[in-house]
Amino acid sequence: MNWIDIGATTLVLLLAGALIGAMFLIVRVASGDSESSKTVRDMVETLFGTPAHLRSGSDSSSGQADAVSNAKAASGASAAPFREPCPACGAEVTERDAVCPSCELRLL
Repeated sequence: MNWIDIGATTLVLLLAGALIGAMFLIVRVASGDSESSKTVRDMVETLFGTPAHLRSGSDSSSGQADAVSNAKAASGASAAPFREPCPACGAEVTERDAVCPSCELRLL
């Protein structure tokens, strides 16, 4: 066996072990109730893109109120048809139109 291969394999295994250990450490710190855990939790949620409305926290009542208002806005927006210009002639079409009223382009 070549000593360089053994050294490279050992280095890779040590790095993998260090990464796994760091992940366990972050999970343990983030699962606590101290101030530093809240900071680490916010950092991890920011890095991995957890949306604010899915985050658990003390401001869940305001998050629920925001969710209710967003749901009402979405229901109101779904009642009005979405309008955009026709790709061929530029006339205004809605999502309910199967063909453009002015140039008769078939819409998907």
